[in-house]
Amino acid sequence: MRRHTHDVRNGLNSLDLETELLLELAPEGEAADSAGRIRKQLRGLAQHLRGLAALFQDPLPTVVKTPARVLLKIWREKHAALTPAPEVQWVDELQEEEVNADVEMMATVFRELLTNAAVYSPGVPLTIIARAQSGEVTFELREPKPTVIDVSTWGQPFSTTRRDHYGLGLWTARRLMAASGVSFVQSYCTADNCLLSRLVLAVV
Repeated sequence: MRRHTHDVRNGLNSLDLETELLLELAPEGEAADSAGRIRKQLRGLAQHLRGLAALFQDPLPTVVKTPARVLLKIWREKHAALTPAPEVQWVDELQEEEVNADVEMMATVFRELLTNAAVYSPGVPLTIIARAQSGEVTFELREPKPTVIDVSTWGQPFSTTRRDHYGLGLWTARRLMAASGVSFVQSYCTADNCLLSRLVLAVV
C-alpha cells in the first residue's frame, strides 16, 4: 500500500508541475483560475495519499507513565474540537491512578471513537466513563443502539463500501492499542442496548 501510494503521488507531482507550467503560460484569466483549482485538487489528493500510507506504518509507541485523569482530559479536548460535537455525559470515577501509555496514540483512538459516534449515532447522547478497579483503568464509550449490532467485521481494512470510508480507522486504532499494550474491545451490550467501546490499561 505504501509503495502504491508513493507511485500515485509521483504521478500527482508530475501533474502539479504541469499546472505550474500552465500558470506561467497563462498567468491571468479563466485559464489561470482553472489551473489554480486543478493544482489545489492535486495537492489535496497527494495529502490524502500521504495520510493513507501513514496508516500502514508499523506503530512504534513511546510509552510513558501518565496520570489516568490526563488521558480523560485529552478525550475531553478531542470532543471539544469536533464540529459538530456529539452530546456526551462524562462520568469520572478516577482517583490518582497512573498508567503506561503513548499519549499521542491514545488521543488518536479517542478521536476515532468520537468521530465514528458522531457519524453513526447522530443526535444520540453518548456516555463516557472512566473508572479504576482491580488494578486496571477502564475508559468506556457507550452509544445507545436500539437494535443488535454485529461488530465481527469492524476493523477489517476495506470492509465497507461507504463513500470515503475504507474501514481503516478502527483497524488502525486496534493496531495502535495492541502495540501499546492496551486492551481495546468493542461489543454490543444487550442488557443496556448500547455499543460498548472499552479501553483497559494496567495501573502502575
